[in-house]
Amino acid sequence: MNKIIAKDISLDRGEKQLLKNISFSIASGEQVFLTGSAGSGKTSLAMALAGQTYVSGSIDSSYDSDSVFLPKTILVSQHFSFKNKFGLSEFYYQQRYNSYDSEDSLTLLEVINNESQDAAQVNKLIAIMHIEHRINAPLIQLSSGERKKLQLILAFLKPAQIMILDNPYIGLDVDSVTKLNLFIHELCNLGVTFILISDSSEIPNFITHVAEITQKQISFMPKAEYLSTQVDSNTSEITISYDAVKSLLMPITSLSGDEIVRMENVSIKYGEKTVLNQVNWLVEKGDKWLLSGHNGAGKSTLLSLVTGDNPQAYANQLFLFGKKRGSGETIWDIKRNIGYISPELHWNFTTNLSCLDTIISGFFDTPGLYGKANVEQTKIASEWLEVLNLDEYSNTKFGQVSHGTQRMLLLLRALVKNPPLFIFDEPCQGLDEFHTRQFTRLVDALFADSEHTIIYISHRSDQIPTCVNKKIRLVNGCVVND
Repeated sequence: MNKIIAKDISLDRGEKQLLKNISFSIASGEQVFLTGSAGSGKTSLAMALAGQTYVSGSIDSSYDSDSVFLPKTILVSQHFSFKNKFGLSEFYYQQRYNSYDSEDSLTLLEVINNESQDAAQVNKLIAIMHIEHRINAPLIQLSSGERKKLQLILAFLKPAQIMILDNPYIGLDVDSVTKLNLFIHELCNLGVTFILISDSSEIPNFITHVAEITQKQISFMPKAEYLSTQVDSNTSEITISYDAVKSLLMPITSLSGDEIVRMENVSIKYGEKTVLNQVNWLVEKGDKWLLSGHNGAGKSTLLSLVTGDNPQAYANQLFLFGKKRGSGETIWDIKRNIGYISPELHWNFTTNLSCLDTIISGFFDTPGLYGKANVEQTKIASEWLEVLNLDEYSNTKFGQVSHGTQRMLLLLRALVKNPPLFIFDEPCQGLDEFHTRQFTRLVDALFADSEHTIIYISHRSDQIPTCVNKKIRLVNGCVVND
C-alpha cells in the first residue's frame, strides 16, 4: 500500500531554517490538508516529499504494486510555465494580447495530446474542467484560471499513487472548484493519496487529516480534531498600524477630471473567437468596482484594455483618464496612473531583485528594476516595508521568500507610487487566512474614504474588501445585469 514515512527531517530555505527534526507518517487512505502561515515551509516540504529539494533526515515512500496508478509521488506546483513551438519560454508580459505572437504558441489541445492519446480520459478531464470552448486557443491567450485548468488536466492524465497539489484552487471559479473536488474524491476512492496545500478556509470533504506547520514543527491530526481547535478567525490580532499605513497614501494630484475608464460598445476578437462583445462601462474617480465572471469570461482581456497592454484598444471606443486611446499617449503614460497586481505579473516577475528593489520597481512600471531609484523613491519603498513589518526582508532576494510574502511585496509595489487607479486581480491568491484578512482590512483602511479608484477581481466573497460597492459581471464576454 502507498504511504510516506518522514523521520527527523530538517529543511532550510537559504539561511532560514523552516523545519527542525520533524517526523510524521501518512498511511494509505489518509488524505492530508497541509496548512500553515505564509513562509512556514509548506511548499518546501512538498518539494522535499516529491524529491525535488534536499532535506536532512529520511523520507521513505512506498507504493502499491497492484495499483493502476503510477508508483511515484508527483508535485503539482502553484505556477505553470510553458514553452512555445520552438522550445523557448521567454514570453514577454503583453504577448498574450498580440494575436500575431500566438502563432508561436501551441494550443491547449495540442499540449494535452502531446502528453496522452487516451481520448476518453482527455475528453473526461476537459469536461470536468469545463474548458471545451478553449481547446483550440493558443496557450499564450489563456487566462490564469484557464492555465490552472490545463496544468491540472496534464497532472491527472496519468495520476500518481501519491499526488501533492500546491494551491490547486488558485484562479478557479466556484463551479470549477466544486467539480475538481468531486473528481479528486473519486480518485481518493480508487486509492490515490493526496496532500493538498491551501488555506484553512478551503478544507474539502475528502480530507481526513490536517498537518499544520508552526514554529518549525508539524502537528498531524484528524480533520475533526483540527476543526474543533480553531478559534474565530476574527479574533486574530492584526499587527499593522493602519494610521501609519494610511499616512503613506497621499491625496490624488495627477487627475484633471473625474473619468477614469469609458468603454463604448467595445469588442475584442481573436480569429473567430469573440472574447468581449459590445461592452459598455464607465468608471469614475473614487469608484470601487468588483469585476466578476467565470474562468474565460473575458475579465483579463477587459483589464488588458485598461492597463494599455492590448493593441486592439486602438480599434475600439476606449477612453482612459479622460483621453481616447490612440490620441498620442504612450503605454507608459497609462501605466503611470495605475497600480497593478495579478497572477500573470507574479509569474513574469524577476526573482533576483531584492525585496526593496521589487517595491521600487513600482515607480518604473516594469516587472523588474531597469532604472536607478532616487533617494526619495528608496525612502518611500522602505517606509512601506516597515509599516507592513516586512523590513527584515529588505535585502533578501524576491525569489528566496515565500510565495505569500512575494504577493505582499507585489501589493506594496502597486501602492508605492500612489496612482489614482488600483487594479487588484486576485490579489489574495497564495495568501493564508491571516494575510488575506490583513490585506482586505488594509484596502478598507486605505481606500474606504479616498478618491482613489479600485477595480477588484476575486472568485471568493470572503476575499473582497467591504469598500468595494459596485459590480460588473461578464458571461461569455458580455456584461450581464444581476
